[in-house]
Order: sequence, then structure tokens, then C-alpha cells
Amino acid sequence: MTTLYFLHGWGYDASFWAPLRSHLSELRHVCEDAGYFGPASRPALPETPFWAIGHSAGACSLLALDSPHCLGLISINGFARFTSAEDFPKGVPERILQRMIRQLDRQPETVLHQFRQMCGETDPALPATVNREALKAGLSTLASMDHRSLLPRWGGRLHSLHSPDDPLSPARNGLGPHVPGITLPGGHLLPLTHPQDCAALLKRIIRDTPSA
Repeated sequence: MTTLYFLHGWGYDASFWAPLRSHLSELRHVCEDAGYFGPASRPALPETPFWAIGHSAGACSLLALDSPHCLGLISINGFARFTSAEDFPKGVPERILQRMIRQLDRQPETVLHQFRQMCGETDPALPATVNREALKAGLSTLASMDHRSLLPRWGGRLHSLHSPDDPLSPARNGLGPHVPGITLPGGHLLPLTHPQDCAALLKRIIRDTPSA
């Protein structure tokens, strides 16, 4: 049985994947949790064939994954770089992330509420426990992370599902023009808002990959 290794994005936890996972019950699941709202969980990578599934910043982080057992990476609302640069004008200005880091010390719930609303949640329900240091560290990593140079080493093992109406500009074009992509209108939270569509994409990719 093929395994799916999930990694959520900033401001969420492993429960983010529940709607999507409910449509993938025939596959084995392993979920990493960054510890933004409780204990971090970083299970060992599978020693059998698996697919990496990342959302948003989680997809960017997984680009650095190095395992002989990984069949490929499926990015949902993901990107290879988040902050803007001379050669990446569509990124988010780093000053916005630095401001969020400072505000997390004073009003973490407000920062998270505004972020989740921007992502598309109309009435965000935040967990009771908030790990400010983990959230700040996640933003610092996001501000500096640039994995565009890692894209070629994946060869044809990268796939992207992204939205033309994603409110986060780095995610609108997925992993770039050289990575096979499927566009699906619906914003930045496709695994939550369109779990069946995401599941159908995952199943099709897995089915059409002979080595899986």
C-alpha cells in the first residue's frame, strides 16, 4: 500500500488534512505537525514507497526532502519561494512577515485570525493553545526559504494544484511554469474547500505513475 506523507502550511496543524484524508481512505497516511498549537510531531519518513503532499509553506519545505523512497511531491496551493526579490517580484514583501512576527508577541490570536480570514476562512475557529515561538520561527523560515534551485532535481516527480484566485500571490502560479500544474478556482485552502477535487487529483497522479 502506498503511503501519503502530509505537511500542512503556516498557521495550521495536522488536522487541516482531515477533509482531504476522508476521501483517501484506501491509502496509508502519515502527518507531520509543526507544533503551532501543541506538541510538534515529525514522524520518520516511510521506508516504503510514498508520496509527499504539501500545502502552502508545507509544500515549499518538502521540496528539500531527500528520500530514495519518495515517488514524488504533490503541491497544493504551494510555491518554491514566498518573499519578493528582484527575480521574484510576485512574492510577498518580507516586511509584512516581520511585522507579523512582532505582532505575534502582543496579539497572536489577532494575527492568526486575520491570516486565516485572508486565506478564505469566513469565521476562523482557532485552537485554544497557541505556540508563539513556533509560529514566529515558522514565519522566519518562510521569509528566508528559497527552494527554486531544488526544482530541477525532482525531474518529473513534481505536480502542482493551484488557484488563479489564490489571495497569496506566490501561490497563484504554483511551483512555476516548468512544473506540471492543474488550476482550480477556489482560493488558498483547496484541501479544506475542495477536498474531493484534490483527492481525485492525487489518485489520478498515483494511478498514472507506474512505479507507484
